[in-house]
Amino acid sequence: MGRGRGVCGAVAAWLVIGLSVAVAAPASREPPARFDLDCTLHHLVKRRMVTVRTHFRVDLEQRRWCENTCEAVNELTLAADLATLSSRPVAEGPVVTARTVVINRRSGQMKDERITSLDQDMVMDDVSEGVCRVRPYTDIDRKLF
Repeated sequence: MGRGRGVCGAVAAWLVIGLSVAVAAPASREPPARFDLDCTLHHLVKRRMVTVRTHFRVDLEQRRWCENTCEAVNELTLAADLATLSSRPVAEGPVVTARTVVINRRSGQMKDERITSLDQDMVMDDVSEGVCRVRPYTDIDRKLF
């Protein structure tokens, strides 16, 4: 009988120690500064809703991001609960396309807007909307080999 109480006593002691450590440890859940986002977007194409998936790598500390295979690294800005990912305008002759992605950091809701202009007059506004989920960071500068 003495042996049984010793085991129970040891288990109880470990539980008390575990609980005191859990209570003493701060419950800070600081959001990550670097992360990936898997996003599912809905895009209207010829009066039909199409689902599109994309993947972002985001580094809030260095204020940069890239998409899918990271062929181009771009800058981002933060304002309250919104992260705005902007890419450099792409010019093809007189046609220029500018892209802005706005992500709500609380809800994960996303709006991806591409504005195309011809001689500085807007000719098309293409918008996709959806939601993003945080994934482990895979590094913007990662090389395959």
